[in-house]
Amino acid sequence: MSYAVQGLHGRRHRLINALLAAGVIGAIGGLGPTTQPALAADAPAGSVTSADSDVNAKSDNARPGEKSAADPGQPGQQLAPIKITSGKTQGFAPKSVETGQYRGQDALDVAATVNVVTRDLLDAQGATGLFDAVRNVAGVSRQQLNGLAYDNLSVRGIALDNRSSFYIDGLLPIDNNIWMPMEDKERVEVLKGASALYYGFTVPAGIVNMVMKRAGSDPVTSLSVLGDSNGSIGAAVDIARRFGPDDRFGLRVNAMDEHVETPIEGDRGYRKFVSAAFDWRVSSRLKLQYDLEHIETKIVEQAGIAPLTAVNGVITLPAMPDPSRLLVPNNRPTYASATSQLVRADYTFNDHWSANFSIGQSITRRDRWAWVFQKYNVATGTGTVQGSQQNGQMYENKNVRAEVNGDFKTGPFTHTVTVGGTQNWLFQPDFTTYTYTATQNLYDPIDIAKLTRSATSKAFYAQHVRNSGLYLFDQIDLTSRLQVMGAVRYSQYTSSQAGTPGQNINRTSPSGSITYRLTPNTSVYASYVEALESPGSAPATAANAYQILPAAVSRQEEVGVRTRLPGNTLVSVALFNLRQPSAETNTSNVYTLDGMARYRGLEFSVQGEPVRNVSVSASAMYLDAKTTESSDPTLLGKVPENTPHVTASLFAEYRVPALTGLAVNGGLYYTGPRAVNGANQAWIGGYTLFTAGLRYETRVHGKRVSVQANLENATNKRYWSAAGSNQIAVGLGRTVELSSTIDF
Repeated sequence: MSYAVQGLHGRRHRLINALLAAGVIGAIGGLGPTTQPALAADAPAGSVTSADSDVNAKSDNARPGEKSAADPGQPGQQLAPIKITSGKTQGFAPKSVETGQYRGQDALDVAATVNVVTRDLLDAQGATGLFDAVRNVAGVSRQQLNGLAYDNLSVRGIALDNRSSFYIDGLLPIDNNIWMPMEDKERVEVLKGASALYYGFTVPAGIVNMVMKRAGSDPVTSLSVLGDSNGSIGAAVDIARRFGPDDRFGLRVNAMDEHVETPIEGDRGYRKFVSAAFDWRVSSRLKLQYDLEHIETKIVEQAGIAPLTAVNGVITLPAMPDPSRLLVPNNRPTYASATSQLVRADYTFNDHWSANFSIGQSITRRDRWAWVFQKYNVATGTGTVQGSQQNGQMYENKNVRAEVNGDFKTGPFTHTVTVGGTQNWLFQPDFTTYTYTATQNLYDPIDIAKLTRSATSKAFYAQHVRNSGLYLFDQIDLTSRLQVMGAVRYSQYTSSQAGTPGQNINRTSPSGSITYRLTPNTSVYASYVEALESPGSAPATAANAYQILPAAVSRQEEVGVRTRLPGNTLVSVALFNLRQPSAETNTSNVYTLDGMARYRGLEFSVQGEPVRNVSVSASAMYLDAKTTESSDPTLLGKVPENTPHVTASLFAEYRVPALTGLAVNGGLYYTGPRAVNGANQAWIGGYTLFTAGLRYETRVHGKRVSVQANLENATNKRYWSAAGSNQIAVGLGRTVELSSTIDF
């Protein structure tokens, strides 16, 4: 890497750090007094008193010109007041979407598949990690790992990129190579399909957006204790206040510290986090926000199992091992930490035009031990466990975005436009992988006292990626029922890494959609998206580990229908067709882009309260995926690895009328069989997991107290939880999760 490139990166690093510091100082230290009237009390998007609480409430993120029953359309400089209610979301159905170009829109007006997991659903399930949330979303499955340390995910059969597919508040890309807490999230949204028109260079599987909790109109002070049947124990706090003149300041702080005992004997560690969401209504026109999240974890990663070499085109998989037995030394943990900061400013010029600016940084660090069990005898289980020591891993994302939103008329037509630009810098420094091996038995593991170090090591050379884009979205209301949208993005992508050919790619990509309201509560839509996207990066097991693959163009068509039934029940059906340049690990163990895959499917979801006192979240997906082009003819017509034909989920909670405060729930989650590689030389079986739980809320000395128990993998099923990247993973055993919360 040249000194010029190093210097350029250093200057950008200092510039963005300075801007972040300035934003924080400005948000906390003050911009001086203002004589303009304060905003009416509003609840930020995603809080328990936000737009989700009332169908007539308008989100803070709603753009000018968007229809809302709460918008009085009055002239003047003061923003429209927002209706506040103290009730929670009715059932599990969302009212609005807070991801990408759809921020603030009614779900019925979104011409794409966006699945929202609400806070109520997270609470009912006792969600403690990211997969706990997104398992409620059709087409989401685990990839490569069992989720003990972090959640590798795929959507619609396509693996998400841990460095570019996960976002905080729809604006800041964060690295997903660490456990993601749910205690400080108000909702989790999955925007499926090609999303690069707004987010830039990323895989066409979609975007996972985690929306932070914010202070609403009601103060919050809660203390929780938690534990599980494995022996884990911890505590969490959630504090929120609005303060200052006219409650113009808001602060919400969440924190948790937990000693973790996993369902695997001898595997223990910790996870902890602290987060803060601060906002300041500087004036009737200007609002500032600052978000901070810091996470720390320690855990021993269970070994993935490498499929053996195929014989006559068939791989023989081992018998299912005991999921409670650790295959690796319990004194070789992975330490990880992540710090994310986001500063955002929103300014309203008038009733029709506004602008926003955001700047953020996310840094994840790991000293990692990654393990693979390989070269084994299927009958006896005797083989070799290989550990890769990777100290000094770092993933850094820096992101800047600015956009202007507004509406205007051309004759009888109303245009709602978004014009913006974004730039993201991704940096990963050098690190070296040292390899160790030991003899182990898959079926009867032994304690490993000694590791043998390999004479060779593998160097990873620093990566620099710059992803820039300018975009325009124009939504045109042709009638009160009919909307069309056209969009275009100019993208520039550059990357450099020693020993790897650099990239410098420019492309202009279009998209379009049409939405029609059949009735006030039913809409249909059709969309086409073409985008410069990423096929992802090479897995750690490949000879070119972590190499970012060349940019490619994906194309997607989708049609769908949504309806909102009584009980605020949202029903969605979508039919999609996605064509993506595909990557595979070839016979030289090099992960390369050399083909094309087609993903075609039908999705269904229902969220809400279809019956009084019963809240439901259900989803299902049928997926027909196959490789249509490849340099290897044996892959043609085959199903891409780790791609199930069918996934389904059903979760229901019943609030018992005879005993106020008591709720019982149950769920099932089905994932169909998946191929272990693109040649379909072996398949892991499908499985159904069952959950159960109960919650009871009452008042003790005037304080609200709740107790909760959730049973995961209720039948203690043994199953293969994931495939992909030349590994398969064993699912975790049964766990009872317990918690109790008191609100002061």
